[in-house]
Amino acid sequence: MKVEAVHRQRRRAVGLTVLVLVASGCSQPEESVNPPSTTAVETTQPAPLPHSRGVGALESVALTWPDGVDPGAAEGQRLNVPRGWTATIWANVPGARIAAWAPDGRLAVSTGTHGTVALISPVDANSAPTVTTLLDDLDQPQGVAFTEVNGQAFLVVGETHSLTTWQYDAGSVSDPRIVIDGLPGGGHGAKGVAVNGELIVYSLGSSSNRDPVDRWAQPERAVIAQIRLDGSDHRVIATGVRNGFGLAFAPDDTVFTAVNQSDNQPYPFDDDTGLYGLVVPEFVNENPVDQVTRVVPGTDLGWPFCIPDTRGHDDLRNLPYVADPEFNATHAQLDCESLPPVQLGMPAHSAPLGLAFTAETPLAQSLGNGALIGAHGSWNRTPPRMPYVAFAAWDDDTGTLGSLQMVVTGFQFEDGSRWGRVVAGIPGPDGALYVTDDAAGLVYRIAPPGV
Repeated sequence: MKVEAVHRQRRRAVGLTVLVLVASGCSQPEESVNPPSTTAVETTQPAPLPHSRGVGALESVALTWPDGVDPGAAEGQRLNVPRGWTATIWANVPGARIAAWAPDGRLAVSTGTHGTVALISPVDANSAPTVTTLLDDLDQPQGVAFTEVNGQAFLVVGETHSLTTWQYDAGSVSDPRIVIDGLPGGGHGAKGVAVNGELIVYSLGSSSNRDPVDRWAQPERAVIAQIRLDGSDHRVIATGVRNGFGLAFAPDDTVFTAVNQSDNQPYPFDDDTGLYGLVVPEFVNENPVDQVTRVVPGTDLGWPFCIPDTRGHDDLRNLPYVADPEFNATHAQLDCESLPPVQLGMPAHSAPLGLAFTAETPLAQSLGNGALIGAHGSWNRTPPRMPYVAFAAWDDDTGTLGSLQMVVTGFQFEDGSRWGRVVAGIPGPDGALYVTDDAAGLVYRIAPPGV
């Protein structure tokens, strides 16, 4: 469907198109001061990611696909999935990014630079679904989410400069309404969204890799904000969030974000190595870790004044912060010890994009209750961090997440090259896991035995 001309003109009037580093954790490389290659550096390496009882050991399986699906770059490839699970190339969606299930069981998928939202209508587990275009002529659509209010379903879409809602019914949309317009783009300007009833939470990432100017910009960047469907109650709820594109409401209705942390982070420990303030490749490879954590009104995640400190936390949980040596050496800008700990770290440069919870979905019967995190993989780490889907179990008693466990891997070859890149993994209404891949332009169905 074409968006009405008046709506399109309002969006285009915001300003000239800017190059957007679409929520991939990417930023322009910075000049680094590298010590001689013979310098020994002690770094805290993330512990190997364990497997949970719900996930178990992974095994390599060949990708299959039904008639009517073009496997493209995935032809002849294999994925590592929980033992006994199957992996199917389910649908072709060029540029597939974030996905959300409509109330009628169709899957909406944003496509970023392709400017569309695709709608996938399932047929059965062994047949290719029908793929149609639900929306086109959009400006970098990224975050998508459905909600239902007073019996009416709404689709929320985050574009470069705006959030828009459409009424949704039986595979079609109508009555587009701009919830908020004039949002800044550029840098980490892609808008992730999550919706709970009438409340929309969205991301407005930093304009740069690590520049404090975003904290004083108007509007402030590197934040997570909320607004209602009718455009009221607009306010920032979390600051210092470099790129919190992954957003979801947890089983306790609190907001969680998956954050892409900085590249080329200077060494922050004033120890006897003599490396304080230098950009050390061995340290940068593993720091700062990306993070998945809860945000409530007033939360500050520290960027770029404080970074997660993994020392003594091999499980990457409940991480304190350490002061950035360039912007906060005297702790004058922000008291890092006052910040709440990071609930869960992810290996540095994982670039988490998709975030979804399994609670109250059929997939919970196979994986348990927890969070699914889609990691895009690194853009400039050596060796590259691989793309993957991971799971972190949810503890109802404490409202916290356990350590990461791999669920789907295999998109990267041993030499670091890739045939695909994960964006998101979401639970399906049929008990399967659905994974989007913007590099191969595919959606995969990863299914437990019997599903």
